[in-house]
Amino acid sequence: MVSVIEVGAIDNDQMLLEGMSAWISRLSDIELSTLAASVEEYLAVPAPPRIVILDLNLENFTDPAANVRQLVDAGHAVIVVSVIPDPVYIAGTTEAGAVAYVPKANNLSVLADVIRSVAAGETPMTIEQAFWLGRDARPERPQLSAREREVLIAYGSGRTVEAVGRGLGIAPGTVRTYLDRIKEKYARAGRPIEHRVQFLERVREDGFGRERLPPP
Repeated sequence: MVSVIEVGAIDNDQMLLEGMSAWISRLSDIELSTLAASVEEYLAVPAPPRIVILDLNLENFTDPAANVRQLVDAGHAVIVVSVIPDPVYIAGTTEAGAVAYVPKANNLSVLADVIRSVAAGETPMTIEQAFWLGRDARPERPQLSAREREVLIAYGSGRTVEAVGRGLGIAPGTVRTYLDRIKEKYARAGRPIEHRVQFLERVREDGFGRERLPPP
């Protein structure tokens, strides 16, 4: 009797999820039993599958590495998939604990083989993942808190201090304190922020918030 591997998937592209579900339904040893549009939605499902396929670029502006870390902390084995290879995020999600990265351009049979390897306790590495990890040229990044990242992303997108404060529910003076801390940490990392446009540069260089920032 064939042992069935139960997996879940997190992707905001409903058409892709349905297509993946239809394709996997033809396999005798893999079952896609849980679909969700966000990590929170997936973790809210009672006893979701341990193995989960996670889209690298969800449309809710969440950080890819943070998504992986949240799932890994909950006991899941995460397979990251993406349309566009981004070396910053491939490296970041791998460091966060993702067990594999599979480009969506690959045939679904490649994904199936990766799922089987993960179910067997392996950490498979696709050719594409090895290629991009070998070209990880990220600059040294300071250790920012979650709130500091939020302030950096919001202020870097061009918002005023007051608008950042309203959006995050904190006082303008608190926003300025966070900005001072951010500048201090980047200075210690050898990458000082000397004018406003460099806040956005640091967001993009370090892969915070992805290239597309939240709307004001």
